[in-house]
Amino acid sequence: MEDELQILVSSACLEDREAMASFLASIPDSAELAVLLRSEQPLNTRAYDDEHRIARFVVSDGTIATCCAVLDITIDEAELITIECEQSDAWSVQAFKDAAVRALGPGHRPVL
Repeated sequence: MEDELQILVSSACLEDREAMASFLASIPDSAELAVLLRSEQPLNTRAYDDEHRIARFVVSDGTIATCCAVLDITIDEAELITIECEQSDAWSVQAFKDAAVRALGPGHRPVL
């Protein structure tokens, strides 16, 4: 049986205050992230929530911010995903999903 790789995706336009408030509310300790996103510069960052075993990968092109939250993985698995994304420059949602599967092995399949 294949392991399901659960990835939750959310996006918001940086100029839409209401959408950004909702986007940031779903990310713990997002105050520093909010400051970085306000600069409207390209951004690529990640954070790991030890307690809940969730890795959040946030990317922005300066106009839209997207967060891919990968559920129930270890910090080491999150690092493998980061390495794979950086090596393949995979930051679109589909490219991220593909990179996560490559990083964690063929037994993992994404469920969105």
